[in-house]
Amino acid sequence: MANNTTPMKIAEIADALGISKTTVSRALSGKGRVGEETRARVFAYAGLTGREVAPPHPVTQGATHNLSLIIPKHFIRLDLPFLRKCMGGICAMAAQRGYDLLLCYVSETDTDQLERQLASHKVDGVILSRTMSDDPCIDLLNQYGVPFVAIGRIDDPEIPQADNDQLGAACEMTRLLLQVGTRRIAYLGGSGTYTVNADRLRGYLRGLAEFGVQADQTLIHTGLESDEQRTDALEATLEHRPDCLLCCDDRLAFDVVRELRARYIHVPQDIRVASLYDSELLVDITPSISAVQFDAERIGSTACRMLLDILAGKDVPKRQLQGYQVILRDSTK
Repeated sequence: MANNTTPMKIAEIADALGISKTTVSRALSGKGRVGEETRARVFAYAGLTGREVAPPHPVTQGATHNLSLIIPKHFIRLDLPFLRKCMGGICAMAAQRGYDLLLCYVSETDTDQLERQLASHKVDGVILSRTMSDDPCIDLLNQYGVPFVAIGRIDDPEIPQADNDQLGAACEMTRLLLQVGTRRIAYLGGSGTYTVNADRLRGYLRGLAEFGVQADQTLIHTGLESDEQRTDALEATLEHRPDCLLCCDDRLAFDVVRELRARYIHVPQDIRVASLYDSELLVDITPSISAVQFDAERIGSTACRMLLDILAGKDVPKRQLQGYQVILRDSTK
């Protein structure tokens, strides 16, 4: 029997009906595009339980003129050019529309700061700087009914997303490396929890497949988040004699080139190196590193503009995908 004294949460309805929390929230609030049949199912389920639905905390449009940017806590310890440029684009767009930006640090197990911001109505909307699988922030945002936009890919197509074409970029870089004569391309990547890393790995595998090259699992190392993990992965990879190291980001490429130099392994004479993200970290490296260029400032500006348009009641495309440029330099000659 249902416990009539406990308000029913949006997540409970979503699990019971097999739909997203976003859909439930919109069905109950009457905002956003939800089919009448789905809306009826939500209300029918809520009525059948005999319990009230815990309402999302209302946010008055323009009540604070503050936006929140969610940043994973461990990013505090890292120098991330992408995040800095992205934040610059967000700040510029927010200021242009008369909004200020608050920072919010979270982890997979600690979302207290975000919950405080939402519960005290400090912000009108939220931007996720990184997308990950099973993100607890999304559950919180749905429960509070606060508009938000994600930078990156999220499986729920109803969540507004501004993303770079990571899959296409990784695929094209892989194909170009194969075209210049490499065959044993090793892939070094970060945690698959973040969708950007998952998409880059998928792009690498697709590029191999399109060129008719079988993926060699001994050359694929992911989940590299610490210096020790990166060093161990590089050692294990070099034992299998790759002719190219494809790094998932600029920081990894920087560390790999430095480690190769310490081992007296020459780039590109002994081995080629490429990165799936270009930044100033790679500017002073010799030889120059082949890399994928994304416009980080633009993606931040796009995400912020999407959020502000949503707050203004405008119709916004759910997913906006931006392009890239693959630059081949001395490291892959």
